[in-house]
Amino acid sequence: MCRSPEFLNLVSHAITLFPEDTVLGALQQMYRHGVQVLPVVEGRGGELLGEVSEDELHRVARRRPLARLAEILTVKALAAPEETTVEPVAPLRLAASSGWLH
Repeated sequence: MCRSPEFLNLVSHAITLFPEDTVLGALQQMYRHGVQVLPVVEGRGGELLGEVSEDELHRVARRRPLARLAEILTVKALAAPEETTVEPVAPLRLAASSGWLH
């Protein structure tokens, strides 16, 4: 793995979210850094768990502003078939219609 000073500087400044972060906290990070999509990583090892978009978070924030990102990633994983790629928007629409957001 590359361990150059430039690489380490880039990684140390990476903007990431964690599964225990809330929807509102994630939106604050997005606004602060001017980004629309952020990765969600596992805390200890930094393993990529998924990503969330600003649009997804705004839809969830209307009803569950303190929902944890772990919940959102779980719903996305359950809603998406393994063999196909689904746009990030579709799983949350499904979740909203199934009553998950109540």
